[in-house]
Amino acid sequence: MIKIIWLLRRKPGITFEAFQEHYERSHAELGKKYFGHLIKHYRRNYNDRQILNTTPANLAGLMAAKSWDYDCITEWELEDETAMAEIVRLLSDPAIHKIFHDDEEYFLDRTSVRYLRCDTHDTGVQP
Repeated sequence: MIKIIWLLRRKPGITFEAFQEHYERSHAELGKKYFGHLIKHYRRNYNDRQILNTTPANLAGLMAAKSWDYDCITEWELEDETAMAEIVRLLSDPAIHKIFHDDEEYFLDRTSVRYLRCDTHDTGVQP
């Protein structure tokens, strides 16, 4: 299994709500359309920017130590290298690349996008 994490920040001048709405109604739909058959799990984790009132006093400094200015952490889980190679191949197609680029220009600060490939370890703990 391959996991890719994307750190995304909204374009200056767009509200968080407009960012989230566009991502869900447009960009995520494009992802499903072009890569849905290759991605096992596609999650968007939006930063709600809330500090929990229930944080224990001894952890309050840790919880508030740094602000996080990314608006979304997106996760892709892919079956294998073949799926990853196919996504790269699809994004290399000029027509598909343009579709994604144009959509991103609407809502993303493209200069701040970061991604990483993860070596995931699961403890197996289930609720």
